[in-house]
Amino acid sequence: MTCARCENLAEDVRFRSRGELFRAIETVRQALANGDVVEVDAGPMRGVVAFSDLSDAGPLDDLLLYRFRCPDCGQIFVLGAETYHGSGGSWGKSEPLGPP
Repeated sequence: MTCARCENLAEDVRFRSRGELFRAIETVRQALANGDVVEVDAGPMRGVVAFSDLSDAGPLDDLLLYRFRCPDCGQIFVLGAETYHGSGGSWGKSEPLGPP
């Protein structure tokens, strides 16, 4: 369940193009800068390229997976994409990973 801090990030978004992916990345970067979310470990499937280093110019991992948590309510958000073919992926809420 989201709170006032993260409710504007709670929309599920499917990426149909590389441009949509990078618009979402910029939205998440702004949310990080504002303190609306913090990055958390995405586990063994996480990307090799750090989220802060993602660039439209590349290079990109074939699969991207990043997790973020609202510092107030603990809601988890996931940004994931398959970049090899240039489309596919999503941003949205996820189940909690355990204690923050």
